[in-house]
Amino acid sequence: MNQATAVVIASDDFCLANDMAKVLSSRTFRCFTSKDVVGVEVGGAVKNVIALAAGMCEGLGLGTNAMAGLVTRGCGEMRRLAIILGGKSRTLSGLSGVGDTFGTCFGPLSRNRNFGIRLGKGESMEEILASSTEVAEGVDTALALADLIRKTDKSYRIDLKYAIIFGVADILKGTRSPKEGLEDLMTMPLKAEMYDP
Repeated sequence: MNQATAVVIASDDFCLANDMAKVLSSRTFRCFTSKDVVGVEVGGAVKNVIALAAGMCEGLGLGTNAMAGLVTRGCGEMRRLAIILGGKSRTLSGLSGVGDTFGTCFGPLSRNRNFGIRLGKGESMEEILASSTEVAEGVDTALALADLIRKTDKSYRIDLKYAIIFGVADILKGTRSPKEGLEDLMTMPLKAEMYDP
């Protein structure tokens, strides 16, 4: 049997999504449906930024537990952003949220993870971009998401609510190193473990 995967087809038109799922699904390619277009879109964008951070964590040699904690907290940021933009929290608990994030953060072929590993090992963004033939979507996405969050989330201390997204954006802009960014995450104020928007 070939390797298998599962994806989400999102559409406001539930009948269209179901028809597409029936046409595209096979024994090794399973299509599920969602009416939460915003949630699926947010998951697809934010997971690449989280993967950059996870790769940096690996490149710095911080270990699996540190990376798992970072990815989990990143999923909280993903969920929070989706809710503010009109998406559904439960969508991010499925394939298009944590499912896609886990594959992108821990998969050896992930372009964003591999870009982050190289950053964590000390290469500059310019060096990586000059020597890579692959596109790491998370690079541009991190900067765009930081701007989007500043415009849409008017709540108190967004720097703490989206520490990973803002941290990755700062690292890519060169205002802090991967080591400094991850140290900042580990010295954040202690609080209850929850993902309220």
